[in-house]
Amino acid sequence: MQNFKIETYKNLIKDVGGITAENLFMFLGKVQEAFGNVPREVVRDVAIRTGFTEARIYGALTSYRDFKVGLECGD
Repeated sequence: MQNFKIETYKNLIKDVGGITAENLFMFLGKVQEAFGNVPREVVRDVAIRTGFTEARIYGALTSYRDFKVGLECGD
């Protein structure tokens, strides 16, 4: 599993043209490809950017078995 790197994350945001409700799952899929899971830092940032709660994002992620959620910072 790759470590979370902020520059890689920022580049992913640029690549998708920003994080929106419409591209959220596609974006989170790209995050998982890059880091091996969806790190906690990403869930927090996505919640701020979209207005969704962290709980709602975690709930959506855990409802799909293909997603892996990082439990600790940097997981």
